[in-house]
Amino acid sequence: MHSILSKRLQIYALTTLLSFLAAQSPAQAQNKSQTHDSSAIVGVAVATNFVTTLKSLKVDFESFNTSKLRISAGSTGKLYAQIRRGAPYDIFLAADQQRPKLLEQSGLTVAKSRFTYAGGGLVLWSPNRAQSSSTGNHESQATTQSIEHWLSSAPSIALANPRLAPYGFAAQEVLDNLKITLGVSQRRVTAENIGQTFALVATGNATLGFVAAAQMLEQEQPANTYLNIPKSMHSPIRQDAVQLKLGADNQAATDFMHYLASARAQKIISSSGFATDLNTNEANLRP
Repeated sequence: MHSILSKRLQIYALTTLLSFLAAQSPAQAQNKSQTHDSSAIVGVAVATNFVTTLKSLKVDFESFNTSKLRISAGSTGKLYAQIRRGAPYDIFLAADQQRPKLLEQSGLTVAKSRFTYAGGGLVLWSPNRAQSSSTGNHESQATTQSIEHWLSSAPSIALANPRLAPYGFAAQEVLDNLKITLGVSQRRVTAENIGQTFALVATGNATLGFVAAAQMLEQEQPANTYLNIPKSMHSPIRQDAVQLKLGADNQAATDFMHYLASARAQKIISSSGFATDLNTNEANLRP
């Protein structure tokens, strides 16, 4: 059973890395947009932690709308930099609020289009570690002592780059708030985004890591392999969506933004492990 689970995680981790490497560059996206009717294609730049959920939303959206989503994944920081350089995206689904707000302040977004589409949770995950189910389930939160114990006994700890990834920033806040410094025999492994962080732990390249709670639900991880980090230990992980100026005349992009805020889409987002009680969303779009 353990062998099967391990193989499954490694396959998922490899798929995550390949998916990230295969994400379209701005130039590729531009070339593609020139060969299609731009009104029927929606270019969505999405933070890595939300890619799987976005694929589910894509299937649902395209079931009643003739438009198609073109997904480009990456760390929030890198996608933000691409957008500042003119990358041809219509919508930006970030893993934070800061970058969409900065784009808004720079006049690169459609007025009043920004809203929080999901809230993230942070967990400390070690797939090969067993601990009592009373502190490692979906409902309860970890104690300071349990987090410190896990971290102090780990040869290597993975987290996303705090400068590029909001989940990495939150993880660094946890370490700072607990005043945790790594021992001389411990190794810190920094990934570019939360997807790569998950891959590092899943493949055994890191003993444990700070990853997204939604990834635990998505991969059906046993509750005793991770600790839910109390939200009081880090800044809220609120993920904002915004329609970009380049997509202002793309009705399909506007349609998707309305859909993303709808009860129909929010139900899918919630079932994927994200918090959704963060906005007063619009009425449900019906096909």
